[in-house]
Amino acid sequence: MSDMNGTGNTDIKSDVVTPESNLVEKPKKQRKAQTPQNKHQKVDADLDGGSHLAKFVVNGWCGSYPSIAKEVLGDLPIGMSGCFSIGNKNYAVGQATNSLGGNTIEGFRDNKIKFLHVWLIGALTTHPNLLAKLAKERKYKKLPVRIKLTLRLLSLSSSKKAEIAKILSQTKQFTCESVEYQLEIVNQDYLYPESYGAALEAIKNVPDNTNLFHLVDLGGGTLTLSTYQKGLEKTDPPKMLEQTASSGSGMKSILALLQVVLSKTDRGGISYYQENLESALRNSKPLGKSEHSIKYRHGLEILEIGTEVTYALNDWVTKSPIVAELLGRISQALLDNRPVYATGGGFAISTIAEWVTNYVCLGIDNPPFFILDKPEQINLTGLKNLDA
Repeated sequence: MSDMNGTGNTDIKSDVVTPESNLVEKPKKQRKAQTPQNKHQKVDADLDGGSHLAKFVVNGWCGSYPSIAKEVLGDLPIGMSGCFSIGNKNYAVGQATNSLGGNTIEGFRDNKIKFLHVWLIGALTTHPNLLAKLAKERKYKKLPVRIKLTLRLLSLSSSKKAEIAKILSQTKQFTCESVEYQLEIVNQDYLYPESYGAALEAIKNVPDNTNLFHLVDLGGGTLTLSTYQKGLEKTDPPKMLEQTASSGSGMKSILALLQVVLSKTDRGGISYYQENLESALRNSKPLGKSEHSIKYRHGLEILEIGTEVTYALNDWVTKSPIVAELLGRISQALLDNRPVYATGGGFAISTIAEWVTNYVCLGIDNPPFFILDKPEQINLTGLKNLDA
């Protein structure tokens, strides 16, 4: 019906729905309470998981342990170095394995990579106070210690980076002394040639007019010869051109040959143990004229075995063509006046170092053959030059 003014408007007012009137105030979304976590703590670790010794530098502390592990049956002891758990498996490394029963894992039986995560955590748990210090410094004592690990790894298997990365992925969590640790490897480029630390140290002494130099590494399980090239600038790191490794030709093979030589002489059923023979070699004392006093203890008797060591070293070359070839290549490099630097635990033994030096330098005037300082450590400790 129209109004009296004829405007056509009705008396009934229409309900107008505005956008504002259609809004319903929603309750504010409450934030979920965050679960507290301990802050990450930084750890630097350099590792050389050799077939004879696992050598490491962790936060500047240099150590080693025999490359032996055990998957321990039963509970782990309290207060013993090198004991830890990964998941539901208990492990012990190094000398701790002598006191515990379980399945033995030896580094030289293709286990250097397969059990790399065990050797790495073994290094962290063998450090005298690292984990105890990290656990003490965490804020929340009932929550895991969180570690950000910067890793540098020396390996002859640098072509197996994908496999190594897969193995290292098993190191995300472990337990030691009832404390849980979470581990995160933060760097992507962590793999270096086995002798790289020695190369970084050796290059400081390579003459300016020399582009190539060599490293001979006599380790526990392997004799290795590497060729390196200097960069264009003095600050450029060296590049490896070639590497020849003779697996099974390291100190273990020399000790095995020494056992054979010693057993050829009847001394009333004496048993010669490699561990004791190695100790005798490391404690050898030069007498002059290429002779050394090397004492082996058997009961109340002390045997002088210097002559037998010389025989064993001769057999090391004559019975192994690859050893003879590598030592021959070193001699040729010296004849060509290319410097050769010696590294590895074998060259830390005076009688071994002198014998090899005399062999490769025979008949050469002023051969540029040098044994690096602390050769048993320099492959790892030399990596500090990367930080300069």
